[in-house]
Amino acid sequence: MKETYTALREFGAAFLGPALTMYARAVEENGSGRLPVCLAREGWLIHKLLTRLESEGLVEFDHSPIYLKVSRTLLFRAMVGEPDIWPLAMKGSFSGSVLELLMKRFGFQMHEVFACLPPELLNFTLQLPEDAEKVSEWLDPHAERLNEQVKYTRLALKEYFSRSGLYDRDLMPLMLDLGYSGTIQKLCTKLLERDTDGLYFIATQAGKTEVNGHTATLKGVFREGVEWKEGYTMLERSLYFECLMTAPHGQVVDILETNDGNLIFSHGREASSQRYYQDLEAILDGAIDAVVDAMHKDISYTTKEVEDLFEVFSTRPGALPQASWHLFTADDDISGNGMVNPLQIFGY
Repeated sequence: MKETYTALREFGAAFLGPALTMYARAVEENGSGRLPVCLAREGWLIHKLLTRLESEGLVEFDHSPIYLKVSRTLLFRAMVGEPDIWPLAMKGSFSGSVLELLMKRFGFQMHEVFACLPPELLNFTLQLPEDAEKVSEWLDPHAERLNEQVKYTRLALKEYFSRSGLYDRDLMPLMLDLGYSGTIQKLCTKLLERDTDGLYFIATQAGKTEVNGHTATLKGVFREGVEWKEGYTMLERSLYFECLMTAPHGQVVDILETNDGNLIFSHGREASSQRYYQDLEAILDGAIDAVVDAMHKDISYTTKEVEDLFEVFSTRPGALPQASWHLFTADDDISGNGMVNPLQIFGY
């Protein structure tokens, strides 16, 4: 067991350490006057890292980072009754029925779907993004019922944002995440009705995007403007990062406020990284310690060094320690794919 623990820590230091070191320095450089907001599953590790660095005096922020427990599914659910968000919700790939779409992408339970939509519509099949316009036409007559169904989710989410300080007009949010097109940031921009900045490992749509009269500005640390299927390994095989940069609670799919003011989160299915979190924690602790060590010793990395390192780990058999293989699964229900495993997808 000790040998396994050591191997996992060393793997975390080698695989994640250099990338996180570059990213943490970029957050400090871009964080002046902003509130660093660590988003979703990947944001949990980013928040843990930045909090540790700040506590040891290795980075300085005008405002201490916060963790925002959100997901695309939660935000899509909260705004499902607003037709102007449907184009964004329909952009990602998905194959299945209307029932499956509402349950997997919008976080609905089966009884909620039947309460909002006629039974004959639920079995209609669709392929996204190709059928995006058609699906929007199917849902449009039922927007009011959908909006009423998620009323309490939306109210609780806005309360959560308020308690997190995101409505404070004196604080510009700097959204932090792995990547890529900034969907969560854009949805938050709409819900908050304010401008936001975002800093990602990779930003496929870098620059300014107008969202209902407000601006979401995205920047990438390692690469900007690259698209899927263009051969950029760090994007094409980013699932390796996603499987490890994840929170112990997995994906949040709903939020409600109790009568006494407590906020209760509901979560999706557990991936192996949640079931065996003690193993993943060894990897993440090794990664964070590596960043701390690099900061103390003023060690820096270039983008090419990080990219080359990722290329080795993600493409060469034997580079990933066998003790880590069981951790490489991720919940991809939002695309209708269920649990996905990069080792199987990429033939490791």
